[in-house]
Amino acid sequence: MSEYPELDRLVDGIRRRSDDAFTDVYTLTSGGLASFAYSMLRDRRLAEDAVQQAFLELVRSAHTIKGDGRSLRAWLFKSVRFNCLDEIRRRSRRPESLMAEAPDSSVVADELELTEIDPVLERALAELTERQRTLIALRHVVGLSGAEVATVMEMTRPAAYAATERAERRLRKLIEGVESNGSATSPSMKKVEDKR
Repeated sequence: MSEYPELDRLVDGIRRRSDDAFTDVYTLTSGGLASFAYSMLRDRRLAEDAVQQAFLELVRSAHTIKGDGRSLRAWLFKSVRFNCLDEIRRRSRRPESLMAEAPDSSVVADELELTEIDPVLERALAELTERQRTLIALRHVVGLSGAEVATVMEMTRPAAYAATERAERRLRKLIEGVESNGSATSPSMKKVEDKR
């Protein structure tokens, strides 16, 4: 039995460019995609833009989509990931004065329901590499399986499992370091540990 039967039923409609299929796929996936994009960009407006761009790319590439619902879901996460990485590169090239004039990122569409992150966890996440943050987000924020993480990151399964485990270990050590300096315990990190 498929992991994503609802998406399985929509793949043919996507290939045929059915408006209803695109709407249904958006409804089923946009929340997880937005959470993932937000975990990478830390800006709600830019996260929403990355998801919208992924769906525009899906419309253009619909006829090339292969596989089942799981493949479609992985394709969307990969697209969002690349859109976020592009934005991160653009952001690093922008002068600080332009960043200060950016529109208020608190204005977002209603369907983007993103939770605030624990400050201890946020400080620790900031110390990780971009790749490590992405692995943590895919596995623990979005809840992808190890095999799905491997697909999105374009890694072998063993490499994805090992890299995720290293990122989790580093995150735990960073949080322990922050907590030993007198900060409160992070309930968000407990969720990461509970998912192991």
